[in-house]
This record gives sequence, structure tokens and C-alpha cells, in this order.
Amino acid sequence: MVGDRAHEDEAIGDTTVDEAEIAQIVNHLYGADGMAHMQGGGELDTTYEIAVSRTERLRYRLNVTSTRSSRRSGVNIVLRPIPGLPPSLEEQLVEPGIMEAFHPRNGMVIVSGGTGSGKSTLIAGMTVAKLFDPNGHYDIIEGAAPVEFLLDRVKSPNSTINQSEIPRDLPTFEQFIRGCMRREPTDIIVGECRDSVTMSAAIQAAISGHALTTTIHANDAALTMQRIACLCPLAERENLISAVAQSLRLVVNQKLTRSLDGKRTALREFLAFDRNLRNRFLETDPTQWPALTRRAIEEQGQSFAQAIDKALRDGRISEETAAHELREEA
Repeated sequence: MVGDRAHEDEAIGDTTVDEAEIAQIVNHLYGADGMAHMQGGGELDTTYEIAVSRTERLRYRLNVTSTRSSRRSGVNIVLRPIPGLPPSLEEQLVEPGIMEAFHPRNGMVIVSGGTGSGKSTLIAGMTVAKLFDPNGHYDIIEGAAPVEFLLDRVKSPNSTINQSEIPRDLPTFEQFIRGCMRREPTDIIVGECRDSVTMSAAIQAAISGHALTTTIHANDAALTMQRIACLCPLAERENLISAVAQSLRLVVNQKLTRSLDGKRTALREFLAFDRNLRNRFLETDPTQWPALTRRAIEEQGQSFAQAIDKALRDGRISEETAAHELREEA
């Protein structure tokens, strides 16, 4: 199945592909050991490139997962096109409050949301903005699974970026983060904090003088804070919770919804953390962080209800879409 999520998928044929042909396809897309990796119980989540010319390449996000059917075992292959560069923050209609807070000198920036909510695109837009900043002197290192946007093509006046793919270049995010600590970056981007080991390493990096940006799967900002606390390993939880409270700079939760032009537009809930807010979290039991987050968003951030209302007033979404999204929030 190949398609843009903004459009309906289209059937391109009904021919049955046999096992040998599947193996050829998977090995071509991934490499000689692709099918062996699948047969070992793994999945493939990487990128695939087609060279159109010496200077132009088409890039796709590739996912291959084993499946079971009435006939035999098989695979599901999904290719999603990746633009050469991400849309700018202006093109993504990123709010001023986020624009002011996404490039701290140190600490953590968390972008959360569900699968396919545009988290990687938003972070890539932030990264390009840093690279284009004539007054910035950023040394950015990114580890992602996979690397979607290859940003070495961005001609930065004063900054650099190096990108590694997990697990092709390095086996785990933990090893990537620990390696970064020896490379003296200003900014570290971790594709996803999906387990306690990665979260622990990310927090240590954030309190060591680096700016660390990462993603977490969560449905809103309050649940993002709950997820952060839950990902801290139990043996180190007290110390890590304290470190998180001191290091947080910005939490953004993003959703995509249908826009009036037939495409999708982003709705964002966000909260920027100043010193006073960090102290409030430091003094609050982590079980109460979701409630504190909701209060803080109403006081000094942007809620989804506010984002929906703004999108409606700007003419980006219909009244029906706005009502649906508000019901979802309720």
C-alpha cells in the first residue's frame, strides 16, 4: 500500500505476490538481510531512496511488518513520501509562544502526540530554523528511527548538523545519547523516548548543559507529563523526577485535523516552562502533574480548545470539524 495520508489509498492491482517475490521486494527495499530480519520476528522501519538524477532523490518512509492471512504468512509494506525539506515553522503556522521557547540554551523540549501527528515534521522545522539562524552557533546531533529529513543539505551560515539512524548506524537511542555526551553538541535530538533507559539517558543529557529535543506518544500535554514520570526507572525515579522538573523548557502536543482545503492542519496544545513553573512542578507530587499541567496551560499556555477556536476563526477548519474536535476533547 502506497499513499499520502491526506488522500484515499488506491488499489493498484489484484495480482497475488508469491513468497519469493516478497523476499525480493523486501531485500531490495531494505538490504540483503531484510527478509532474514523479518523472519527473525523483527519489523523494518527505515527510509528508502530513489535516485532520479545526480542531484535529485525521492525519499520514502518505509515500514515492513509480518502479517498472517488465511493462505500463509506474509508482509505488509507501507511507503510514505517524504519531502526534501520540512515546511518552515511559518508554513506550519507555529504559534508565537512556541517560536519563543523552542530553542533554549539547555533543558528539554518535548513534542508529543499520536502516530502520524506530525511530530517529526515539527521538530525538523525547528531544526531548520536553528540552522538558518545567522546569529546561532548550533552544533546539532540527531538520532532517529528513521531519519526522515536529511538536513545536511541546508546551507547554514554558522551551524552544523550530524544525523544517525537507529538501529542502522547505532543500535539503540541510549547508546546514541551517551555517545553524544562525548561529542560536545549544543543540541541533541532524540527521535523518540519510548522506554525508561532512553528517558534516563535523555534526562542526564538535558541536565548536563545540552538542549535536548525528543518526542513522546501521548494524547495531550497533561498525559505527556504523566508519561514522562512513568518512563523514569523506578530505582532512579526520585532523582530523575527532580531533574525533569528542573530541565523542562517546553511541551507541545500536536494533532492533525481536516482543513477546509482538503488537506490537514495542526492543532497544538503547549506549555512553556519558566523558573516559577519549574519550581511548582518540583514541589508537586508527580501523581498530581497532569492536574497541575492543565491548570498551568489555562494560566499561561494554550489549550486544545483555544487552538480549535483559533483555527475556526482563521478559516482553516469548518464549524463541523471544530465541533467534532471539541467533543473529542470533552
